[in-house]
Amino acid sequence: MRKIRIATVSYLMEDSVDDRSSTAHTAEFNLNRASKYIEEASAARAHIVCLPETVTTNGVPNSNSKPEVSNAWTLFFQNQARKYSIAVIAPFFVSDGKATYNQASVFNASGNVIGNYRKVQPTGSEARWITPGNEFPIVDLGFAKIGMMICMDIYFPEIARIYAMKGAEILFWPTTTHGPTQSGLEAQLRSRAIDNSLWIVESNLAGYPPYAPYNGRYHPGNARIVDFNGDIIAQTGRRGGLATADVDLDERRTTANVVLIHDPDDTRKDLESLARMDLYSKEYSKIAEHQQRYYNTIAKTK
Repeated sequence: MRKIRIATVSYLMEDSVDDRSSTAHTAEFNLNRASKYIEEASAARAHIVCLPETVTTNGVPNSNSKPEVSNAWTLFFQNQARKYSIAVIAPFFVSDGKATYNQASVFNASGNVIGNYRKVQPTGSEARWITPGNEFPIVDLGFAKIGMMICMDIYFPEIARIYAMKGAEILFWPTTTHGPTQSGLEAQLRSRAIDNSLWIVESNLAGYPPYAPYNGRYHPGNARIVDFNGDIIAQTGRRGGLATADVDLDERRTTANVVLIHDPDDTRKDLESLARMDLYSKEYSKIAEHQQRYYNTIAKTK
């Protein structure tokens, strides 16, 4: 058995900065709050904790123009992981001087950066200034092999399938989304988990009072951990805080009625032996030849 404890964050956001609110987010404010969640996860004896998308700049005015260029945020999370002896997934904007990426970095419990993932599918608004990533890295933490996708990536089932075929055991999904519907997001999470025999972990934003679109509150909370059967085994329930779950990575993944080769249905082995990747890649290549790239179109407007 390989039992580990996973923690994920529903990150509490203050009201937006206007004449009704008293608290403005800054990068320093966000980092201090992130530190508290990391400390809480460590106290709960979690092996890994996931923070939400763009954790350092959420709620910060004009944050799109403030990627990390000095490694200050990286050093901060390195120190936090080392201080609390816990692996940390911290997503934030980074720049290499030529391009800006929406990136999630993985820090092990010793504070070392052991992997980075750059969002492959930026949203339409992001695509005007974010460069999409081109890799799907498997990060080996020693106790688990993990993959990452960010926000809009969940709308592309190919991403989760690629990670499953490459050997990921847990797929982390940091995001800041609220829709288009809450039921739709849940359906996507469950589907990606079932189809690929993966644990999937969501980190999101929360507001206080909780989610209430009729009152202009769109941060849904609901940091969730979904098992390979599509069951939600832990969640924060639309409120700020931490969700934790103990999982056994050696547990036999027996999602029934997926491919029907044997009973019980050992999904992971069937995925590896039956997935017709050659056929799918051939068809995708044909489509790509005629695809009008949105990124190419908007590049002319930069």
